[in-house]
Amino acid sequence: MKKKTTLKTLLHTTSHAIFWLWNLTFLLVVYLGLLPLIGGDLVVAILSGEIEPEFLLPLVGLIAVPTVCTLIGGWHLRRQPLELMRLFYGVEAPLFALCLVRLFLLRELTPASTLILGTGVACMLAFFLEVLRGYAQRNQKLAWLQLFTHSLMLLVGVFTGLLLLFYAVPAAAVLVGQFFAFDWVDELWSILQYDPSFAVWGVLALLLYGFSCTLFLGMPSALAALYVQSGYRIINKFASQYGKKRTVQGTVAVISVWMILFISFTTQPQVKAFKLLAQPAQTDSARTALLDQSEAIRTGLLNAYLSSYRYLSPKEDNNHIQAMYRSVFGLPESLCLFLQESYNQLMSPFLYNGSGSDIEKAEKLYAEFFDTPIQKAERKAVQHALQSTAIIDQAKAGVLNINQKKVWLRSQQVSVTEHRDWAEVELYEVYENQTNDVEEILYYFSLPESATITGVWLGDTDKRSQRFPFQVSPRGAAQKVYNSQVRRSRPVDPALLEQVGPRLYRLRAFPVPPKLSFREQQNSTERPTQMHLWLTYNVMRQAQGWALPRLAEKRNIFWTKDTQRLGNGGAIATSEDEWLPAFLRATDQQQPKVHQVNFPEGYQITAKPLAREDYTSPQGKRFAIVVDSSRSMSAQVKALIKTFNWLKQQGFADNSFANNDADLYITAAAGKQPQRMDDIRMFNPEKITFYGTLQYQQMLQQFLQLQGDTPYDGILLVTDEGSYELSKDSKDGLDMPAPLWMVHLGALPPAYDDATLKAIQDSGGGVSTELPEVLQRLATKAALAPSVVSVVDGYAWSMTKTPSETTANNGFEPLAARQLVNGLSQQIQGNNLAQLDAIHAIAKTYKLVTPYSSMIVLVNDQQREALKQAEAEADRFDRKVEDGQEQLNQPNNPFSTPVPEPINGMVVSSLAIALILFLKRQQELNQRVHD
Repeated sequence: MKKKTTLKTLLHTTSHAIFWLWNLTFLLVVYLGLLPLIGGDLVVAILSGEIEPEFLLPLVGLIAVPTVCTLIGGWHLRRQPLELMRLFYGVEAPLFALCLVRLFLLRELTPASTLILGTGVACMLAFFLEVLRGYAQRNQKLAWLQLFTHSLMLLVGVFTGLLLLFYAVPAAAVLVGQFFAFDWVDELWSILQYDPSFAVWGVLALLLYGFSCTLFLGMPSALAALYVQSGYRIINKFASQYGKKRTVQGTVAVISVWMILFISFTTQPQVKAFKLLAQPAQTDSARTALLDQSEAIRTGLLNAYLSSYRYLSPKEDNNHIQAMYRSVFGLPESLCLFLQESYNQLMSPFLYNGSGSDIEKAEKLYAEFFDTPIQKAERKAVQHALQSTAIIDQAKAGVLNINQKKVWLRSQQVSVTEHRDWAEVELYEVYENQTNDVEEILYYFSLPESATITGVWLGDTDKRSQRFPFQVSPRGAAQKVYNSQVRRSRPVDPALLEQVGPRLYRLRAFPVPPKLSFREQQNSTERPTQMHLWLTYNVMRQAQGWALPRLAEKRNIFWTKDTQRLGNGGAIATSEDEWLPAFLRATDQQQPKVHQVNFPEGYQITAKPLAREDYTSPQGKRFAIVVDSSRSMSAQVKALIKTFNWLKQQGFADNSFANNDADLYITAAAGKQPQRMDDIRMFNPEKITFYGTLQYQQMLQQFLQLQGDTPYDGILLVTDEGSYELSKDSKDGLDMPAPLWMVHLGALPPAYDDATLKAIQDSGGGVSTELPEVLQRLATKAALAPSVVSVVDGYAWSMTKTPSETTANNGFEPLAARQLVNGLSQQIQGNNLAQLDAIHAIAKTYKLVTPYSSMIVLVNDQQREALKQAEAEADRFDRKVEDGQEQLNQPNNPFSTPVPEPINGMVVSSLAIALILFLKRQQELNQRVHD
């Protein structure tokens, strides 16, 4: 009896010691040592939003779980030492470990990992309830709930125990070796010699480290035993109250449902997606079958692309258990491999069933199958994955930033200076960053084809005298220098304005300064918090008035009902989702007149207004109609049917050359051959299988291969918006045998790659969203004098040779110079640098943006020197496609290397690291701002 009492007393004393020594040591280190040092920064980080919501809960949990458990132990369980032990090993330790795992290992949760973690948390809470209240004998609903959770607790106990055992065994060997090596004594003595005031904290930290290590070693057996015992106890009590039959039914039901969910969730979708796309589809029936599987393919490819964010490691790269047992125990390779494979089976919900190369493979297959970049189509999913880690996106506004609300358009003002039938327009905007990082804003927009952009400026204030001016530079050199400046470290203001189509433009500005941090607000820090931007252009008057920029795409920028909008001093009437109205009313309604400008280069540009009767339709012409058959065109089938019905009604399908005739070229993605159809009456858009991805260069090359020696008066590529981001850089021009016109059903693209733009410019073509407009412009231009270079916006623009004399400067020169560039571009032979330089010289003289010359705003000598060097290089006109793809930083794979000290994640240093990692972003931001 005395021996039994002694053992009981020893057990109670041990339970009290384990619980109170660890918790009190932890609380002393955290509340008296750690928080006083970084608590202020932690509060600032929380208030300023530096800590993502997904990380805030586990971060707070690291401190809250031991604190709450200590209070409960002292208030409710202080006389129940065995319950203290159950509280510690069954609730506190696993919750604390779960917070660490969520912070350092887990990223975006999958259905399988959510099921595992959700079940674990539910069982911890059920165990906690049982510790405090026992079995709910008087509450039937709660009793049933306890039956369900404690039935699952049997599974959780065994699973967790086995999982921890893989680490506890080598950890024990490492700890014993480290302890008796007494290296820790030397380290502690060094700390004490360096600063004796650290003596107390050094001892406390050492104690906490030792307690954590020893408790971790006992956790597998303790947790498994406690959960299995708890589950068995509740099930027995439920059976004695409600009968064995109902108990068995309830237990079997909940475990069966859980197992069904587990098997369903652990089947990873990328396996099926890769299998479906293993071979290119050769027939329309095979392509249709794949299109029917689009959702399964989309889900699988997205899972593969985000695998590094959703899983801890690919199975084939997970070798840390094998390496750890080989390193610690020197076991045979076959046995180590068996242990690794057993571990992989246990951890299958958290391991990716594939390889790291699947990320690139999925990105390529997604673009080929869905005809759009995966980041653009799945940007919400990618953004969520990024937010599930400590990784932030790049400073450059990529496709992930489309329509993101990071920079607020505070105010917008449009001013128009009228000159009878043309006007100078100024757009002035003020931006305010709503984030803690510097941001880039980007606009894709369009203007009338004859409009000419004449300036762009940046400033920290509204003072025009202090704003930074622009330079006109070759497009490739300007892009190269601008992209080199868009970085988060030591950002310096640049802006870039480019022409990316006959009427398409791209405006980028960086950096919009971050908002004031909480600390800066408290210290009344004064620094720029706004960006001011001015843009000017000249435009011809249209029937509706003065055309304003039409937005195609925006990145990072947003506006609200509180955005101030003014036009010529009065409020602009526009909807909240519009950037600008389409037109501002013209006050001067005088009739258009003829404009003529002589240039010193020996050319004369004449702009002659056209009356309605001046326009004509083609007669006796032959055209090539090239149809885009890529997947995205499936959304434009009705518009395609309407277009071809109109062609048939206008006589293009009667095979009579007396009026007009058209031949059809149907392009094809990889796996199928393009085809030519000389009788367009045979074409039925509803029977076309729109499949795969095709870029403009590919379509035009297919046309050239099938054309043979058939002459045409115009080549009309009927397509949709396309996917500019999938375009490839190419220096090889496309020598089009007739004017190339891009007919975009639905809407214009945001931009063209330079090879396609060159084909349009060099051939004297253009872009439109309506086929009748294209044919009318082609016919009217052909009916006028050969000197006419374009018929656009109600005017015929002609270019003729003239003596080298200039006309008086009346402000119309930029508009005329833009048409001079248009005419000269049709004379360029290949990529002749001398001819390009001559065209660029015109743009530089008259300060305008052209397809070959961009405007860049620079603010310091280092940028100007970089631009000077870039302008001297042979590739100064070679502009790269801005694919907008983020180079995503991949999270570290924690399982690809051996873990020398498996127990390090349990010590208080992990908590300090967690806090410091989140505060580091704030410190880096402050440093960037002050720099």
